[in-house]
Amino acid sequence: MRRILKDKIVAFLKQGMTPRDLALAVAIGLVLGTFPVIGATTLLCIAASIALRLNLPAMQSVNWVASPLQLMLLIPFFDLGGVLFGGSHVAVSLGDLIGMMNTDLLGTIREFLFVTLRAVCAWILVAPIAAALVYALVLPLFSRLHREFVRLRLEPEPVRFDDVQ
Repeated sequence: MRRILKDKIVAFLKQGMTPRDLALAVAIGLVLGTFPVIGATTLLCIAASIALRLNLPAMQSVNWVASPLQLMLLIPFFDLGGVLFGGSHVAVSLGDLIGMMNTDLLGTIREFLFVTLRAVCAWILVAPIAAALVYALVLPLFSRLHREFVRLRLEPEPVRFDDVQ
């Protein structure tokens, strides 16, 4: 998994992305991927990539990887929204919520509309801090990978005596 991830990052760097652009795309893609409205993250990533001129495939890749994280953070965002706006604790598990959506999607949307709006407000407060932290964490890594890639590309391959006939 680690090798696949590194290969994907290097592939984006080979396409000409700078480490800063890639770090920004990853940070924004990850944060948008945790938006507490299921089904909205792809549209948000498309809009952000157009508005910020970021690499959409990089953002979407991170968005897809963030899907489990979005589900894990859904209830905590519901609860944080309740704390911020004086609402009650949401007494539902993620499994129950998914079951409700499978049974009666429109009814679930109606029942959780205001809870979801409060969760979006909570996400809006958390998102810039999370994006800044992710950016700060991945930028040094991507810069190091970029330097490694440039060094490997500029240095000639050593001649191995086993290959000489």
